[in-house]
Formats: sequence, C-alpha cells, structure tokens
Amino acid sequence: MAKAKGTGSVYQRGNIWWVQVYIDGKPVIQSSKSSKKSDAVNLRNQLLAKKERGEPHGGKSEKLLIGELLDDVLKSDIKESTRYIWEKVVEKSIRPFFGHLRAKRLSTDHMDEYREKRKAEGCSDATVNRELSIVRTAFHNARKRTPPKVVAVPYFPMVKETTVRKGFLTDQQYAALRDALPEEIRPVFVVDYVTGIRKGELLRITWPQVDLESRLITLEYGETKNQEPRTVPITSGDMFNALSAEKKKHDEQWPHSPWVFSRRGEKIKDFRWAWEEACKAAGVPDLQFHDLRRTAVRNMRRAGVPQVMRMKISGHKTDSMERRYNITDAEDLAIARELMERRTAVVDCSETVVDERNPEKPGDTGKLKNQQLKP
Repeated sequence: MAKAKGTGSVYQRGNIWWVQVYIDGKPVIQSSKSSKKSDAVNLRNQLLAKKERGEPHGGKSEKLLIGELLDDVLKSDIKESTRYIWEKVVEKSIRPFFGHLRAKRLSTDHMDEYREKRKAEGCSDATVNRELSIVRTAFHNARKRTPPKVVAVPYFPMVKETTVRKGFLTDQQYAALRDALPEEIRPVFVVDYVTGIRKGELLRITWPQVDLESRLITLEYGETKNQEPRTVPITSGDMFNALSAEKKKHDEQWPHSPWVFSRRGEKIKDFRWAWEEACKAAGVPDLQFHDLRRTAVRNMRRAGVPQVMRMKISGHKTDSMERRYNITDAEDLAIARELMERRTAVVDCSETVVDERNPEKPGDTGKLKNQQLKP
C-alpha cells in the first residue's frame, strides 16, 4: 500500500479496493466499488487530476448548500442598490425554496418547479427570470472563488419575455397623480417625469449636486447605472419650483441632511405603498414608476430634443434602448396624420400646367403657376 500523500494510495478492504488522496491537507477516501485494483488506480488518478485543476471533491463541497452560495453572492462586489434589492428577493422567495438544496443536486426540474410556484403566486415570467438569474450569478460567483466551491454552473432555463411594458403618462394624468402623491414623494415624481432619471440614481442625489442658479443637476461618477457622470438640466415650471421648495424646507428644518429627496431629513429608500395608493386615486392603477422614464424620453422627443441629448439626460448607453422608449400613441399618430395631410393638400393644389408650345412636354408647374397668379 502506497503511503505518499502527493500520489494518493490504493488499498483493499475485503474484496473491494479503496482510494485515499489528500486535498487541502485533508484525506478524501472513496470506494472504487470494484474488486479490481486497476479500477481503484483509475479512480485515484481522476481524483488527483481534479486536485491538480483546483476542483474540490469530497468533504464540505459534497454537502454545500445553495443557501451558502446565496450568502456569498450577497457579500460580493455588487452595487449597494443591487444588494438591497437582491437581499429582499432572496429572503422572501429564493432562499425558502432553494436554500436547503445541495448545490450539486440542483436540477432543471427544481427550477421549473420554482417557476410554476412563483407564477401561481401571480408573478410574471420576466420576474421569475430575474430571480433565477440571481441563483445563476451565485453559482458563477462560487465557481470563480479560490478554491472554487462548485465545478460547473447548471443550465438555467429562461422563458422568453413577451410582456414588455409600454406604459406612459399623459399630461392630464401627470397633474392628477402629482396632486395625489404625499408631499415628500411629489418632488421625486416631478423631477423624474421631466428628466427620466432612474429611481435609484434620483434618490441618491445630494444638495451639492444641485445648482439651482445654473439650473443643473450633476450625477456623480460611480453613482449612475453605467458608472459614468452626466449633467441634467433643471427646467422651468414644476421641476424648478419643486426643487426650490425642497431647498427652502431643507435649509429651515434639517440643514445638516445631505439628501435632496427625504422624509424629515432622512433618505427616502422606498415609497412603493404610497405610489400604488396615489396611482389608484389618480385613475392609473397599473402605472409603474419606471414608466416615467419612458414618458420623459417620449416628451423630450416631441419637444425636438436631439436623440444624443435625450440619451445623455436619461442615461441611456445605446440608441437601441432609447428607441424602445419612443412609444407611438394616438397623439403621435394624430401629429403624423396632420403633417401627411398638409403635404397631400399641397400636392393636390399643384395642378400640372402644359406648355402650349409643346403639349407633350409638361411645363415648369411651379413657375407657370406663379406666372398665372400675376395680375
């Protein structure tokens, strides 16, 4: 029987050959389930090859739970805003279902079962896709660790999302919803309706980033979704008035608070319940806050703001994403119809004038028509 730790060993118990190798200083013992020494040697070589590649085998990794992978990914270098959302989703839905499962035993059947469970609770396929992607990220994170906690990432089935939202807000609905919102949420709504800034970016804005005199908001490097700084204009009317009122309230009541949008000086973290109640009162119960982003892009386009500037203000990185927000509605079609009818009317009024000197050759319609108009 070989004793060297580096090469492992094979030995016999009764008629069955066993293998022992050392991984991270700890013995891993496995049965070859065979009476042939050659089978034990092959198993030993496989274990040593996995050890050489840094792949764990035996011990804790065999009993590793998905709950541990979820803990690791929540502590990884993800953005704080992402961590905040993931923690809520993991604790509410993902951990109760997947947390007790061994990582090595996760199967497609488990994921299909999870999807059916969440859809029965009223979730869309898009929501389930996002939740399963968190589990997938946890596996990728575990695979990249040193040493890796898992060897391979399972296949995660994702359903094609066909329920892409197309919601937006009209000016009349804007006024109704603005008046229905609580006082501390109203300025958040007004600014987002005009600019389309992402909610997470909006709630992190501090007063040093707001210049009411120059009428500019500066989003700092690293505080935006794409990690790039950008500057957003403050328009006259509701947006300027809302920010001016917040500044006055800040200076008088909680001057040491840095947050532009706050509840009595404390940063606003969530306002989902207040939003849902106000939307119901305003007659737009299905509206989501993200729909304001689409609305802002559409309104800027209608106002004639060039696409490159729309993208800089709203923070879109690619024009394909910006195009998705260019929603065509009844008002857009009415404007298009009016422009098309104007052109048709001009064409209809321009009758072709025939040159009497050459009846087969059309004359200069515009020129002859202008001559005929002369007294």
